[in-house]
This record gives sequence, C-alpha cells and structure tokens, in this order.
Amino acid sequence: MNSQEKIKRFNELQEKLSLEIKEKQELNQLAKEFLEMTRQTYEKIAGTYLDINGTKMIDSYKNMYDILFKIAEKELKKKIDNMKVLDVGTGPGRDIKFMYSQGIKKVVGLDNSEEFIKILKELEEKGEIPKNSFVKGDMLDIPFDNEIFDIVRQNASLLHVPITTKGEMLDKAIQESYRVLKENGILFVSVKKGKGVQLIDTKEGLGARIYQMHTIESITEILKKHCFYVLDIIKIEEQRKESKIDWINVIAKKHK
Repeated sequence: MNSQEKIKRFNELQEKLSLEIKEKQELNQLAKEFLEMTRQTYEKIAGTYLDINGTKMIDSYKNMYDILFKIAEKELKKKIDNMKVLDVGTGPGRDIKFMYSQGIKKVVGLDNSEEFIKILKELEEKGEIPKNSFVKGDMLDIPFDNEIFDIVRQNASLLHVPITTKGEMLDKAIQESYRVLKENGILFVSVKKGKGVQLIDTKEGLGARIYQMHTIESITEILKKHCFYVLDIIKIEEQRKESKIDWINVIAKKHK
C-alpha cells in the first residue's frame, strides 16, 4: 500500500467501534509506520524548516505564551522564572531560545530528529541557547524521571501521534507527559482541527506530513481520560501562504 492507501485503511479501522485482535495489531502497526515516516520527513526537511520558521517568535505565539505563563503562575503559585519546562518536539530551538529570554533558565527541549539535534548543537556552540538545554528522545518514552517538570509543552508535536488502542500511541504519549509532570503541573497541547489521520502539505516547501486531526471534544476527552483537568481552550486560525490552519490549543492541569 502507498501512503494514501495506508491512511485510508487506518481511518477505516480507527472509526470502527470494536476491533478484532488482528485489526488492533494492524492499526498499531500502521501508526508505527506513520510515526517513522514523520521522523524521516523531519530528518529531510530540518534545514528548510529552520529557514522558513527561523528562531524568532511570532506575535501570535508570544500571546499564547503569555496565556500559558499566567495560568501556570496562578495554578502553581510561583513565578515562571522558577519553573522547569519540557518542550516536546522542540525542533530547531526557537522555543528554547524564547523561553530562556523570558527568564526561564530551566528549559529542556526534546526531539527525536538527529538533524534537529545537530542544529541545536550549533546554536549551543554559538551561545544562542543554554548548554544542556536539549536531549534526543521520543515523546512515547520520555528520558526523564517522574515528576520533575512544572510545564510540559506539546506544541504541534502530539498531533503527529495517531489515536489507536488503549495504552498505545497517543495514550502513551499523554501518559508520559503526565508522568514527568509534578503534582498540579501544567500541560500545553496544540493540535489541528479536523477528522482522522490526514496527509497535509501546508504549501511552504516542507512537503506533506502526517497528522492526527482532532476536535475540541476529542482532545479534551482524551486529556480528561488521562487525569488532566482542562483549564483553557484557545482556538486560532492561522493563514500560511496557500493554506489555512485551525489550531486547537489546550491548557490542562495534572490531577490524581
């Protein structure tokens, strides 16, 4: 099967109310292939991604940070510069650089792309981001101990993880974020609005990438299932050259 055929088959399985054992195995296998395809895509486009997005924060993202920081300070009852933040799917370091400029000294970026890690090492050598501010790793198996971060950011990263069977893929990624968050820690999630798994080209020169689409109801239901209390939902419509993206941004708090 080619990519479109695999996506069609995956969505057929994902929409079924109940699955046979073999179908569950097929669903998870396709999801693993999608994750690997995504990783390989970012390995190929890392340099182009840096050229297009740069390492400077745009105003709409700054506004989202303002909302996140205010909520975090209120819920955790301490200043943002005393918090420890994990940025999952950190890419070429824009968010590490920005958070550090805002006084957050304990920022760690996580990415599974070797090409992005090379870019981050270059930024570290130039002194543009702090030393030891990034690690190579997988969001399904975060390489940190339990309960050490005040905030975990899943900004446009969790959206690459398909919804499959209980305890797998998206479930596992959210469980890992929960595990590394401190008590009452804050989770930020940004996903694209839509249905099923889609292969999308945003017409920016980055090619097509695989996304698990969400509705407000689907993403909040998943977070609640994993013991997160939703604090705020912010919808953003972003125009990117020839494409429009409807973002769903959710800020949630860990509870037992």
